[in-house]
Amino acid sequence: MQYISKALVTGGLVIMTSPLCLMASAQSYVDVEAERAQQRTSTTTDTGAAGSSGTTTAPSDPYASQPAKAYPATSYGLNSAPAAPVSSAPTVGSTASTGQGGQNLGNLFFQMQQLQQEVMRLNGKVEEQAHELRKLKDQSLQRYVDLDKRISDGSGTGTAAATSVAAAGSASAAPAGSAAIAGSSSGATEQAGEGEAYRAAYALVRGQQFDGAVKAFEQFLRDYPAGKYAANAHYWLGELFLVVEPQDLESSRQSFTLLLSQYPQNSKAPDAMYKLGKVYFLKGNRDRAKEYFDRVINEYSSSNSSAVKLSKDFIAENY
Repeated sequence: MQYISKALVTGGLVIMTSPLCLMASAQSYVDVEAERAQQRTSTTTDTGAAGSSGTTTAPSDPYASQPAKAYPATSYGLNSAPAAPVSSAPTVGSTASTGQGGQNLGNLFFQMQQLQQEVMRLNGKVEEQAHELRKLKDQSLQRYVDLDKRISDGSGTGTAAATSVAAAGSASAAPAGSAAIAGSSSGATEQAGEGEAYRAAYALVRGQQFDGAVKAFEQFLRDYPAGKYAANAHYWLGELFLVVEPQDLESSRQSFTLLLSQYPQNSKAPDAMYKLGKVYFLKGNRDRAKEYFDRVINEYSSSNSSAVKLSKDFIAENY
């Protein structure tokens, strides 16, 4: 009976203390959850602050997710292997820049070579033109010298002829100092005003007014086509067309050809034949030119004409 009473007392105490244990357990659970909530709030706040300040605070919750840890790599016996070399290759931008720079340098070098070649070509052209200019000057000077010599020779011949004619009492037909006298057309009679017109034109030749002399002799032939001095007019026109600027080779050829065809016995014929050979030579017809030089030598070798020696000298120098 006494045992039963003790059991009942003990059971009553257990029944009375059970709610207290349950309350204590609940209170303990609530406290743990509150602590975890507080820690999560603190972690969130620290994380936000770290995002703004650049620092991160590690959570203190042991049950929270932990950050990954870095462990040293195991080399498995390869610890003694040399480290991989650091690549010094340029970046994509620098590579493109270097390639473009090299291409620009190549273009500049190519352009410089082109400019040098162009300068060399122009220098050669300038030298060629300078040579041609010197050659033309020499030819012009030679033509002037040749013409002046023939004027002097003609004047001397004319003076001698004038003296001879004057001695015969025919001075009026042969004015002194005129080159036309020795080369006048045989059988022709001097027309009124012809002598004065011819001497005026010839004076322009002696004064080296060549353009004016050409016009004067052309007008003379229009006025006196069959005059006594027509042959001389053709000859001097042929000479003048060689010394005017620009040179008129074709007109010169026609003048000398007319003289030879219309007045083959004139004293100016050998000179006209020699000049015709020079005209063909200047025109580039070397064979035809030599034909005229040979004709001068063959037809007038027994005369004292200076055209024979001139033809021989020209052949020796150019053939």
